[in-house]
Amino acid sequence: MLQHKPFVFAIPGIMLVIALACNLPGAVPATQTPENIDPLLAAQLTIAAATSQNQTPGAENTSPSFTPTETLTLAPTLTFTPAFTLTPAFTSTPSFPYVTLSVATNCRKGPGKNFDLIDTFNPGQTIEVLGKNPTNEYWYVRSPNNQTIFCWLWGFYATGGNLGNAAVFTPPPSPTSVPGYEATYAGVDSCVGWWVEVTLKNIGAVGFKSFSISVKDTVTDITLSSSSNEFINNDGCLVSNSISKLDPEETYTVSSPAFIADPTGHVIKATLTLCTDNNLGGQCSVKNIEFKP
Repeated sequence: MLQHKPFVFAIPGIMLVIALACNLPGAVPATQTPENIDPLLAAQLTIAAATSQNQTPGAENTSPSFTPTETLTLAPTLTFTPAFTLTPAFTSTPSFPYVTLSVATNCRKGPGKNFDLIDTFNPGQTIEVLGKNPTNEYWYVRSPNNQTIFCWLWGFYATGGNLGNAAVFTPPPSPTSVPGYEATYAGVDSCVGWWVEVTLKNIGAVGFKSFSISVKDTVTDITLSSSSNEFINNDGCLVSNSISKLDPEETYTVSSPAFIADPTGHVIKATLTLCTDNNLGGQCSVKNIEFKP
């Protein structure tokens, strides 16, 4: 029977391992610099050692960060520049004679309503005065609307300055005017009796100071007449109004004498006479009209 002897063969192997271990080189002392060390590796080791000395124990190994300091920049101050304001020019008082009006006023070829109308001036206009009539009622002026036009301005609504320097002018002679008017039926009224009313409108250049009226009821054949230095209007019972003169462009309604019978529905013929002087004197104009109340 074959017998194994393993232990006899293991002893020489163990001794060989021990011998090799005794011949291994020893560790390099810490104070000795290894030969042939790489310079780049040495620099990296130096930097790593310096970094580890500056770290706080237990702190996370992070690279230092740079925090820029905030710089305060002042915003520019807004300066308000006021807008340019135009200074109004100084207006001096005219040195020449002048007037201004408080009411719009006509200016005519001569000093009176019987002269033709030339222009009309508004309140506030500065009107140059060149002269005046002998009674100081009218001013001879240059039109502010057209510097080539001259006319006579009634001074009742005029005020001004330097008027003492205005020369006295002889006005042109009054034109020969034919008085004229229109007459229209205006209605019938009653209180004690019935009367008809007629509206008069002065369309001429001169005023009327007296008038007469004659009315005929063609049905009853009754004629009534009256005359006066006043233009009379009956306004109901026992009330009447009147004017002493009918001026150019003026309108007024006059009343006839009263009929006893109601003239409504009857044909009435009326004759009216208007005169430029009292008591039916001066220039007179006569009109005949016919109407049915």
